[in-house]
Amino acid sequence: MSDIHVSAQNIHNGLLKFLTCGSVDDGKSTLIGRLLYESNLVYDDQIEALKKDSLKKGMKEDEGLDFSLLLDGLKAEREQSITIDVAYRYFATNKRKFIIADCPGHVQYTRNMVTGATHADAAIILIDASKGMKSQTRRHAYIISLLGIKHVILAVNKMDLIGYNEDKFKAITDEFIHFSKHLGFDDLKIIPLCAIADSAGDGGNLVTKSDKMPFYDGPTLLETLENMDVGNRFNLNDFRFNVLYVNRPNCDFRGYSGS
Repeated sequence: MSDIHVSAQNIHNGLLKFLTCGSVDDGKSTLIGRLLYESNLVYDDQIEALKKDSLKKGMKEDEGLDFSLLLDGLKAEREQSITIDVAYRYFATNKRKFIIADCPGHVQYTRNMVTGATHADAAIILIDASKGMKSQTRRHAYIISLLGIKHVILAVNKMDLIGYNEDKFKAITDEFIHFSKHLGFDDLKIIPLCAIADSAGDGGNLVTKSDKMPFYDGPTLLETLENMDVGNRFNLNDFRFNVLYVNRPNCDFRGYSGS
């Protein structure tokens, strides 16, 4: 576990609200769960419970922990191994405070993803390196653009499944760049990573650098989040109304309530 300590006195970049999105099974919940674990924000009793739950899910003791279980709180989510509702988590490092919205990847829960993205300053779009871009990847990227989110991190996850192949990584990134060039992402960062902790202690470019991807010389995911400048995130020209509730007392009236 990396040595990250929370110190309110040293937090200087302000609060960052971001969401994770992408297609189902691309590793969103696992990524956030490991961020929380590596940031020393998981208590000992939670770790013990996580070990037991990981074994129940079929993982062997030498395979580590299933970090996604830290977020899949609904019974239906655990049974189906998917995210249904938006899960919010809070953590902090020496440099910044964070609020994370873990959004569902399934098509039928896209509206929940929109809810999570409504108040986000930035977005992490995950892609499974072994499967590449999917229609839901494109759909989520378009929704992010529609909501005016300009700061995006493309996290090409599960690099271990393609043998940390640089050419396959580049093909995925080229496809996404070509697709998103008209979506208005002013700040796009691309990081190859492995959200599942390596048994040999490799950082996977999540919190610490990976030795298995020497072709990438940029910052880790956590460093990128800590140093992201979202000071110009407010659009003061275009009106946007966040609909939080549909008020329909009878068949003759439908009103939209929000902020």
